[in-house]
Amino acid sequence: MEFLDLEASDYESALRQARSTYGNAVRIHTRKDFTKGTTLSKQKRCRITFYLVDQKPRAVEQASEPAPAFDAEACLQKLLASNDVPPALHASAREQVLLSKAGHTQAEVEVGLLQYLFEGVQFEDEIAARFAVFVGAAGVGKTTTLIKTALYLRARKARKVALLTLDTNRIGSLGQIRQFAREFALPLFEAPSFKALAGLLPELDAYDHVLVDTCAFSAKDEEQKMRQNALLAMIHEQSTFLVVSATSKESDLSAQLQHFSDQRMKAVICTKLDETSGIGNLLGFARKSALPLLFLADGRTIPDDFHIASASYLMTHLKGFSLDLSQFFPAN
Repeated sequence: MEFLDLEASDYESALRQARSTYGNAVRIHTRKDFTKGTTLSKQKRCRITFYLVDQKPRAVEQASEPAPAFDAEACLQKLLASNDVPPALHASAREQVLLSKAGHTQAEVEVGLLQYLFEGVQFEDEIAARFAVFVGAAGVGKTTTLIKTALYLRARKARKVALLTLDTNRIGSLGQIRQFAREFALPLFEAPSFKALAGLLPELDAYDHVLVDTCAFSAKDEEQKMRQNALLAMIHEQSTFLVVSATSKESDLSAQLQHFSDQRMKAVICTKLDETSGIGNLLGFARKSALPLLFLADGRTIPDDFHIASASYLMTHLKGFSLDLSQFFPAN
């Protein structure tokens, strides 16, 4: 490193002279103030020692890497998988959400998928018929849901409600509904035969609603199914409600619908929402069946964990969306 000296009348003058010659490359190393001349003519002086730094052109700021383009296809596939939308619906979802135009934003993909998932999904808001018949596969929580419905009608709608069970032969079936009836003070009637049911019908006229618990049998039990259908044929003013589990695959839900197709279902009640990772199967089934959703259950607690079906409530079970979903279907 080379050091240079420059002398002037004061420091500012010395620095100004150095910079006029060398520019901004000047870096001061030392400064010395002194006097010069005879006793009669002394002058103040300043000597600076300095060095020069290399003056390289300022590096041009590198343009930041452009953000990767939003992958609408990947976003859609992730949302479909996160919400267990049946693979059979992926192609139609893609066609509706992505093929309308190019260059989608994430918000556009999410809104488009919401529109697709809820398109055609209907909701029922009440049980109108006097006899409400609950049918469904074994293990879906049919009897528990029947009790929750009875308590809802009694507490929220001020209806006089009774229970009627046709499921009198299956081991353990009577014990469960009898225990519930005692615990919640619900009138329970049992119809093990055609004669017994015929004798009960006049007494049941005193109730606003009678919730009918049925047998859960497989497709192989054709004889038992025919017997139950014959019992149900004795009941007038009835509507049938299919109870399904949100944990079932869409194909299993469709099979249950087919199994009970001769019942002319009024609506669907869905249980076990708390036990599933996604509700795409349920929404797909609701679209395909064209049956409205009536109630949703998300736990075993009675009478809690029971809700009137609505788009706003179902949206709380959707996953992976960045949007505030409450803005689309505000809760009443």
